[in-house]
Amino acid sequence: MTKRYPPIGSKWKELDVRVARTVQVIRYDQDKQLVRINCLETQRLSWAKLDRFNGKSGGYAPFGEARAPLPRRQDAERRR
Repeated sequence: MTKRYPPIGSKWKELDVRVARTVQVIRYDQDKQLVRINCLETQRLSWAKLDRFNGKSGGYAPFGEARAPLPRRQDAERRR
């Protein structure tokens, strides 16, 4: 199975809850399967593994599809 690279210029949201970061894809290194990214908050350039662009925890999700806050549990509200 071939891995799909994110489109150049696309914006992605970091899913790690410890950081608030949005990155933009700049270019690829297809030999090493790396993606050059630019952090929009700090304007810092770095590399990310292609595997991180999967929309799962520990990776990146497309900017418009970042994880929404979890709904509150109903039984927790009843205890109040």
